[in-house]
Order: sequence, then structure tokens, then C-alpha cells
Amino acid sequence: MGYTTIKTASHHVPAEYEVRYYMRTPAITLNIAAPLSDALALMREHDVRRLPVVVDTGELRGMITQGDIRGADVMRVAGLDPLDIAHALRHVKVYEIMTEDPIAITPETGIREAAMLMIENKIGGLPVVDDQGRVIGIITESDLFETLVQQLDNHLA
Repeated sequence: MGYTTIKTASHHVPAEYEVRYYMRTPAITLNIAAPLSDALALMREHDVRRLPVVVDTGELRGMITQGDIRGADVMRVAGLDPLDIAHALRHVKVYEIMTEDPIAITPETGIREAAMLMIENKIGGLPVVDDQGRVIGIITESDLFETLVQQLDNHLA
């Protein structure tokens, strides 16, 4: 399949706490065969730190993060020619460095469960997939912090 979908826990999550209401949609995705330079450009353009990697049908196959690409900065600091680095970013494909078999969740997953998955697996975001495994959104630690602040504001108001 290329990913692990975590179904919702056996207990019912109140609808207002389902990921569907907090995820970012549509998700900015990247084709598995794209060069790293495209990944970096998309991250900068959309001000995101991670991208779900998909095949042509939109099905999830991996995740790529700024940290995965950060080696280019190390190469520059180490004294490698910036033109060589740019050449490498254009010729190395996303599938060569992405995280394969990422954990994915469904829109019905509770936000608490999503947060626990991120904590337990030390990851900063989860792709949200439909029944066919197509990426329909993403929820990140930033989204969860925004939700926490909103809940606190509502509770304290």
C-alpha cells in the first residue's frame, strides 16, 4: 500500500473533535518522481515544512520534510559549490530520500488521537487520506497548537 492508515479508536469521537475540521485542505502534495528542487520550491512557496508524496492517482506513498532536504545546507557550509548543490537538488528524486510508509489518518480520526500519534512517533504532521488512500488533507503540530489556543480562548471567555 505504501502507508499505514490508523483508523479511529474503537471509542466514538464527538464529531466536533474529528480531524476533518482542523486539517489543512487541500493538501499541497508532490509527485514521487519530482526532483528535490521542486520539493524545496513548493515548501517555500506555501510556507510549509512537510509534503505528502503521491503517485499520479493521488495515493500516498511517502512524506518529505525540510529536514530531509536540509543536507544541502550542510553541503554549502562544508564548502561545496552552490552550483553543484543546485545540480544535485535538480537530479535527486523525492523518492530517493522521502520517508516511506508514513502513518496516515482518516478525516474521522480524533484530534487527540492525531496528537498522540505525532508525540509517540516523534513526527510533526500526518497526511489525511480517503478510503482509496488519496491525500485529502494534512494536520500538523501547528494546526493542533492553533486548536488548543482556540479551545482555551473559548473556555476562558
